[in-house]
Amino acid sequence: MAKTKYDFIRELLEDKKINQNQRERILELASREISLEGSLEERVQKIEEIINNNFPESKDLKIELPRKTEDSDLPKYIDPYHLYKFLFEYNQNPVLRSTCHDIDSDELNKINDYCDSDSYDFKKHLQKIVENFNEHEKKFLAPHQVKALIRGYLTGKNYKGNQLKEGWSSASIKINWSSDKLIKWITKNPNIPPNLNENIAGDREIELLVIEPPINSPITYDSIQSFTQLVLHFKNLFHLKSGNQSLRAILDRVNSFEKWNEKVDFEITNQDFPNNLEHFTDVDKLIQAYNKLLQLIIEQHQGDKKPIVKLRFYEEKQRVYLSVHHLNGQYNKTVQNCIDRPHGRDYKNLIKFQINGLCNLYLNAEFGNKEYATINLWDGRKPKAQKIDKFTGVEHMLEFPKIKDS
Repeated sequence: MAKTKYDFIRELLEDKKINQNQRERILELASREISLEGSLEERVQKIEEIINNNFPESKDLKIELPRKTEDSDLPKYIDPYHLYKFLFEYNQNPVLRSTCHDIDSDELNKINDYCDSDSYDFKKHLQKIVENFNEHEKKFLAPHQVKALIRGYLTGKNYKGNQLKEGWSSASIKINWSSDKLIKWITKNPNIPPNLNENIAGDREIELLVIEPPINSPITYDSIQSFTQLVLHFKNLFHLKSGNQSLRAILDRVNSFEKWNEKVDFEITNQDFPNNLEHFTDVDKLIQAYNKLLQLIIEQHQGDKKPIVKLRFYEEKQRVYLSVHHLNGQYNKTVQNCIDRPHGRDYKNLIKFQINGLCNLYLNAEFGNKEYATINLWDGRKPKAQKIDKFTGVEHMLEFPKIKDS
């Protein structure tokens, strides 16, 4: 009799020869196969339930979790490459990409083709969308918060199938591809996609689904008034591109809205911060991390003058970097103190709530006493100091890999 995937998982977990790192990797792969969500502890519990329910002889199977350490409240490291790959492939999928673009005539023909329909059929389209997303999240790893957000956007439900009460985004947006309000609009407007291009809708005198009250976008600060605009907002949550959605334009808006310009003197040049560099990432989390770093700079700055912060955004060797460089700052610890306690109060919450799964984090700094070093604060490896030539200030480097380390 052929072995099932549960047989295989059980045998691996019961093997006494595997170490804890290998065991956690098995859990990661198992969660990918069985579509598990949540923390390591939650995934462990779910796999134990699956094994014990399918294999009564394994009732006593328990998976030992890592012991508590000084940094036990830090999360398990998530490689940010997975986020990029998950979002990039989502955008490449011919079915899923229709949920993050407005629909013109060419795109409508493509939808009708893969739905095997002569005219647009929303029910068939939505069925294809959900089926493709279910396969997509099994195939590609990503932080569970991102998967949950997209699932909520498409279905209005969590991974357990329960209806979301607070909406699917940080802006508490409740309307989604499966909401009753959208279904009612489709009933009145058969054969029309809900995210029809606004120009086409105007030419055909089609009234798009109106969102009342309007929602303010946390990315562009524009008002979202229709379902088509909501779909474009969803795209903006994960795609940095040229123009109004470039990171340069986004951070300019953030600096103005958060009044950072009143507290910080910024140095930004077109050469160091191009307006056309594209990347797939969690833009909302990136903005949060940026705000946290600026707050940290302001709190630690010494002197009568305002902190001077140079921003750079560039790509090297399939890795995108955002540099937040406090030019007239000095790190308030020695190199050894930073190595001994790299995740102190200043960084712990930043790593836990913004950085992990979004990007890697490195520190280049002048530590005083003519000590200059680079320290890997968060990249899946034990923090180490690498001496560098004379360096001015304190630079936080956010690294977004587009390839997986070998």
